Amino acid sequence: MNRLSKLLKRKYYTATAILIFLSFPSYDFVLLKFFPVIAWFSLVPLFCYVTGKSAKDTFFASFITGLAGHLFAYGWIGNFGAKVPGGYAVVLLFLIPSLTVFFTLKVSISEYLSQKLPGFRIIIYPSVWIIIDYIQSLGFLAFPWTYIGYSQYTFTPFIQMASVTGILGVNFIIIMFNSAFAQFLISFNGFTRLRDIMNNKYFIRFTAVSLLIVVITISGFIRLSIKNKDVNGKTLKVAVIQSCISPWENWSGNRFNYLAELIQLTRESLKSNPDFIVWSESATLELISFRAITGGRDSFDERLINFIKENGKPLLTGEIGLTVKKNGDLLNYYPQNNAVLISGSGEVMQTYSKINLVPFGEWFPYEKWLVPVKNLVESFGGSSFVPGKNPELFSVNGLKYGNLICYEGIFTGRCRDYRRMGADFFVNITNDGWTDTYNGHYQHYSASIFRAVENGIWMVRAGNTGVSSIIDPKGKVVSTIPILKKSFLTGEIDTSQNVKTFYSIYGDLILYASMIFILIILLWDIFKFLRIKYAG
Repeated sequence: MNRLSKLLKRKYYTATAILIFLSFPSYDFVLLKFFPVIAWFSLVPLFCYVTGKSAKDTFFASFITGLAGHLFAYGWIGNFGAKVPGGYAVVLLFLIPSLTVFFTLKVSISEYLSQKLPGFRIIIYPSVWIIIDYIQSLGFLAFPWTYIGYSQYTFTPFIQMASVTGILGVNFIIIMFNSAFAQFLISFNGFTRLRDIMNNKYFIRFTAVSLLIVVITISGFIRLSIKNKDVNGKTLKVAVIQSCISPWENWSGNRFNYLAELIQLTRESLKSNPDFIVWSESATLELISFRAITGGRDSFDERLINFIKENGKPLLTGEIGLTVKKNGDLLNYYPQNNAVLISGSGEVMQTYSKINLVPFGEWFPYEKWLVPVKNLVESFGGSSFVPGKNPELFSVNGLKYGNLICYEGIFTGRCRDYRRMGADFFVNITNDGWTDTYNGHYQHYSASIFRAVENGIWMVRAGNTGVSSIIDPKGKVVSTIPILKKSFLTGEIDTSQNVKTFYSIYGDLILYASMIFILIILLWDIFKFLRIKYAG
C-alpha cells in the first residue's frame, strides 16, 4: 500500500462532515458561491476510509460522520426550540439521529454490496444513495431536505439536467464522482509514466465520469442559450412583499401594526402597477376565509379588504384556516395552515390548506403516547394543524398556479402533480424567520430553483424574512430580495418561456433504473449464497 493510500485509510473520514457543511453556501457573498464545488469531493475521505472495511467499521465511521455532518449543516433547526430552556437540545435529539440513520444506511449498504461486486462500485454507491434519498421523502415523517444535489443550485448550466432526471439525478452524478475519485486515489501508486496512468482502470473510470459531467454542463449551456417562445404565452406582473415580521412576537397584540406595515410595503409596490400581489406564509395569523364564510368579519378583515378594493389587485396571503368535523352532536374545529386568494373586489376566491405538514412542528405524530413531548414542542411555538386533502390550482388573470406552503416546495411529486394539472407557475409562500440563520434560508431556497428547472415553469417565492425571489423556468433568478430585509420586489412572469420537460412527464426514471439494478445485485447475491450452501 503506497503512502497516499495509507494516508487515506487513516481516520480522517470526519473531514467529510466539515466538507458537507461547506458545500452549502450560507451567505449571499460572491466568494461563497464557489463553495458548491466542495460537494464533488466532500465524501471522498469517508469513501476512501470505508473501502474494504468490515461492516462494523463502516457503520461506525459513517454514523460518526453523519452525526457530525448533520449537526454542522442542519443544527440551525434546533432554533425552533431555542426560545424555551432545553428546547434546542430536544429538537436536535429528535431530528439529527434520524437523519444520521439514513446517512449510515446509505454508506453501509453501498459498501456491503460494493465488496460483493467491486467492479460496479461507482454505480452501486449512487444507486443505493438515491433510493434511500427517495425513501426519506415518503410517509408522514418525510424530510427530503438533505439532498447533496441542492448544493449545486448556483451552478445553473449543470442543474439543467434536472429537467430530465430531477434532483435525484443530480444526487446520482455527485455521488458517482465522489466514488470514482476515491477509488482512483486509493489505487494511485505514484505513477512515473503516462502509460501507467492510462492503464489504471480506476483512472479510466474517473475520467469517464468527469467527461460525463463536462458533457452535461455543455448541454446545460446549450439549453440556457435556447430561447423558448410559446405564441400562446401570457404575462403577469407580480409584486412580492417581504415583511420581516418576527415569528417570536405576539401576533394578537400587534396585529394591526403588522397589517399597517404590510399595507405600506404593498402601496410602494403598487407604483409598478403589478397584476398580482403575494404575501408570505404567516403574513397574517388570522381566520380571514373562515370569517368571510361565516359572516363574522372583524375590523382586521375590514381594513385588509378595504385596502384590496382600493387598489383592485388580487392578493394571496398566508392565514389560519379552520376545518369542521362532526363528533356526534358536537362540531369540532381544527386549525389549518392556509393560503387564501382574495380578488381585487375583496372576495375570498379560493383557499388551499397545506397538505405536507412539518412533523413535530405543525403536527405531532404518536401524540397519544408522547403527550409530554408534544406539550414541550407546543411551548416552542409548534402547532397542531390538520392537513389539507387535495391539491388545487388557483387562477389569476387567466393563468393557473400551484400553491406550495413552506417546505412543500421540497416535494418533487407535489410540484409534478401541479404541472400535470396545468399549472403555469408555482407560488411558494414560506416563513423561515424562526431559523435565525442564513443556512436555513438558503437551504430551503435552493429547492425552489430545482422545482422550476424540473418542471419548466416559473417560481414565485415569498418569504417572510426571505429569500423572496422570482425564478424563471431554467432556474435563473430574475429578481430577489436579500434575507432579513423589509422590502418588496416586482417582476414579470412570461409563460411563453415555459417548456414541458422530460422529468415533468416521466418522473424519476433514474430512480426506477437504480431500483432494478440493486434488485438484480441482491438476487444475484442470494443466488450465490444458496448455491454455495446447497453445493456443500
